[in-house]
Amino acid sequence: TLATFETLAQPTLETAVVQADAKSKLMKKLANLHHFSANFSQQVVSESGEVLAQSSGELAISKPNLANWHTQMPDELAIVSDGKDVWFYNPWIEQVSVYALSAAIAKTPILLLTSKDKSLWQQYEVTQLANNDSFVISANDINSQIKSLTLVFDNESSGQLSQFSFLDATGQLSNITLSDFNAVQKPEPSLFTFDVPEGVQIDDQRAN
Repeated sequence: TLATFETLAQPTLETAVVQADAKSKLMKKLANLHHFSANFSQQVVSESGEVLAQSSGELAISKPNLANWHTQMPDELAIVSDGKDVWFYNPWIEQVSVYALSAAIAKTPILLLTSKDKSLWQQYEVTQLANNDSFVISANDINSQIKSLTLVFDNESSGQLSQFSFLDATGQLSNITLSDFNAVQKPEPSLFTFDVPEGVQIDDQRAN
């Protein structure tokens, strides 16, 4: 389930521009992104370049700490952050796993987009790429399950987020392309609550 949020192409040393203020630039960019919704398509690629999986669905983000990721094809999957906990729901096995938000961010750093917590950002380094529209967020923790998160902004569309990708510890890269991006209309609050369906088993990881 966590792989759904996992991970554009891994930046090379030639394309990376090391800038001391890259983190502040990115945080300023994200500070103007209060909420958005979009459709997404995702492709998961192995370290050797083999396409392992493809999926599509809808995504909604709202600050602070609210997210709804709904994979619709080929199999349904839902990930919902209600601001305190994050719920990973797989209807095919009738199970939902729930994590404390702080633990879920370490596994799914796309939730950084929803956070205003500066102390949280201290756990990551940020590099701005040479094209000036892309940022790579790398975890300081060498044992992190997610090694990096790349965000790509489209200057031709008022700097909106157009793509992002995750590189995980196994070398798998997940590339996510966004379409129908809407940062004007605020997502419905109901998207950020999760009601456990009847008969669904709860795997509660909040105490772990």
